[in-house]
Amino acid sequence: MRIRLPLAGALVALAATATPAAADCPGAVPACPYGAASQIGQRGEGVLRFPQAVAVGPDGSVFVGDQGSHVVQVFAPDGRFLREVGISGTGPGGLTSVGAVAAAPDGSVFVADGTNRIDRFGPDGAVLGSFGHGGSDPGELRFGAGGGNAAGAGGGLAVAGAFLYVADTNNDRIQRFTLSGEQPRVLVGPGTLDVPQGLTVRGTRITVADDRNHRLVVFDTGGRLLWTVGAGRGANPGQLAHPYDVASDAAGRLFVADDLNHRVVRFSAPPRYPYKGRWGSFGTTPGNLAYPRGLAVGPQGQIYVANTGNDRIDVFDRGGALQGSFGASGRAVGQFDAPMGVAADASGVRAVTDSVNGRIQLLAPNGAVLAQWGAPAPGPTLLPDPVAVAFDGAGNAYVLDQRRARILVFNRATGALVRSIGAQGSGPGRLLSPSALAIDGTGTISVADTGNGRVARFTLAGAPLPPIGSTGAVRGIAVTPDGTRIYTTDSAGKIGVWSAVGELLDEFGGRGRALGKLEAPGQIALDGAGRLWVADRGNNRVQAFGPAGERLLTMGNRGVGLGQFVHPTGVSVDCRGVLTVTDTDNNRVQQFQLTAPAAAPCAALPPPANPPAPKLPTLPGPVGPQLSVRPLRLNGLLAARNLPVRVGCDTACTLTATATLTPRARPPKGRRAVTVKLAAVTRPIPAGESAIVRLGLSNRDAARLRRALRGRHGLVARVQLTATAAAGPPTVVDRRLTVSG
Repeated sequence: MRIRLPLAGALVALAATATPAAADCPGAVPACPYGAASQIGQRGEGVLRFPQAVAVGPDGSVFVGDQGSHVVQVFAPDGRFLREVGISGTGPGGLTSVGAVAAAPDGSVFVADGTNRIDRFGPDGAVLGSFGHGGSDPGELRFGAGGGNAAGAGGGLAVAGAFLYVADTNNDRIQRFTLSGEQPRVLVGPGTLDVPQGLTVRGTRITVADDRNHRLVVFDTGGRLLWTVGAGRGANPGQLAHPYDVASDAAGRLFVADDLNHRVVRFSAPPRYPYKGRWGSFGTTPGNLAYPRGLAVGPQGQIYVANTGNDRIDVFDRGGALQGSFGASGRAVGQFDAPMGVAADASGVRAVTDSVNGRIQLLAPNGAVLAQWGAPAPGPTLLPDPVAVAFDGAGNAYVLDQRRARILVFNRATGALVRSIGAQGSGPGRLLSPSALAIDGTGTISVADTGNGRVARFTLAGAPLPPIGSTGAVRGIAVTPDGTRIYTTDSAGKIGVWSAVGELLDEFGGRGRALGKLEAPGQIALDGAGRLWVADRGNNRVQAFGPAGERLLTMGNRGVGLGQFVHPTGVSVDCRGVLTVTDTDNNRVQQFQLTAPAAAPCAALPPPANPPAPKLPTLPGPVGPQLSVRPLRLNGLLAARNLPVRVGCDTACTLTATATLTPRARPPKGRRAVTVKLAAVTRPIPAGESAIVRLGLSNRDAARLRRALRGRHGLVARVQLTATAAAGPPTVVDRRLTVSG
């Protein structure tokens, strides 16, 4: 079977007509404000961002639950993208984080969503209904953010006959519903399972991936325990490390997404399910896996694996031979994953904070990517959460990193990091959960310091300036070029107008859905004519106001077409009169040529430098064994002649323990400190068990310590434990203990 691999990183530019009809300009009031529209990046459409679940329909279609796209993407058996199911959000048909997918014989699809409910869609994607809500009573669900090794959403779904079987992840149980969501029944209650994830039903057997117990558990369809599969946590044959999903073929063979071992494990058919092999290892190249989290068996026996960390679906035969792959990565150049902030420099170049990808992408007027700055991997340019960006007069970019509460400054000519401004906290020069920034013509940086409820200010060199007093939970900020007026949005939906010294001059807007009202507003921007543009995030639209607060226009509504938005966050108007909007939950950037362009000439600035492309997020390799350490005696060591420590290991490991003892008190002047070594110990520890390690002290060394103590009792023990296992790097634990002689 040959699978087509879509081209990664393709830029999409969809132009509307020069004078769009009303249907091409959604939500426009009083009239369409733009003459052409296009998008940069792709919402989904075969681009995958952390695919976590996969199911196969009766016609062979492949349903992929894609976390970052907030939809289920549907592919043909040969890998061609077909359509999407659902839309980002919480309303009808809205999905927030897709934890599991199951296809029914009639072509409908069930989706476990992070809002603790199950949605059902028809073969055409129409919403058929939903059921469930948060709770622990029968019929209630707790998917949420998952548990154990889960990220995003948990849950498992399987359709068998007239029933839907559900792994109720955070309730540690299995429930059964009719296909209409009625007659809930708890088949397996808490106590047997610890964070159940995927499950499969074949005949009268339910097999569950028991994530935190590192095993599979087999029940009959009445909930009676039949068998456990797996040899405990580890990377040896038959062992598992946080199994995330399980599927079975027509012969009853089991295939397991062995998440933290980055592989697929195969067990033979019942009744005893003997271990039969494994394939895959950590990596990004074809055939390698990174955190596989979903799998399904196709009609020809092929195994579809959600290669989650690599943003693709891999297809194997049941022996582990790679047959093909499909899905393009949302980390490619020109793609976005939750873009947040946008700003335009004086020449019309736009910078977009590509938040989940940990970078900013700089765009030419035609949407081509000119440069990428920042990096998602550890280092000085680490951008774990870039949410906003602004330019100074020379075209240098100031990127707001919300998680680390700092501003990173990138040089336009080289793309190199120049400086970092700000730090976590509430004092002068400190920030707390900042969400936006602006730079005026005087060279002042103004920051929406959301967590501190104020506008923080800095010079371009990073020196703190007096903040503007309490403004509530300020979200967005814009400043006039001369710095005399500061506009802010807050969590109450109000737009405040402030003087340069912090005097509130005016206030308008307010929370609501009517025209001129705002719901959870995002960032704001001023154009060259003094109009104020607001990302009305909660209302899925953009609004413009005059300097005195008069509403000028409204555009957009919830949707995926051009001119529609799902939670837009950033806005900017450049010198060419192009409005750019970060359509955050559609994972794209939209640009609109305004019919009333801004009154600001474009400056001639050199193009931004593009340093070597930052590496994609570094995926950590297999982790080493996890140790638990508990000292058993903290006094009387000199008499007992040993230091006992209980050490537990989560996988089969070999432990080497060493220690030293030193008197706490400093030695008298002129005398050297006394340090003695305890006898080293090496011993094996079985998986999931613990052992007492006794580090011995010789009679001679005990006498030396007594003389050094001179009647005192305080000692410092430095214990170092090194554990090695069959897979992963060694784990080193260094403990400093205060003990008594």
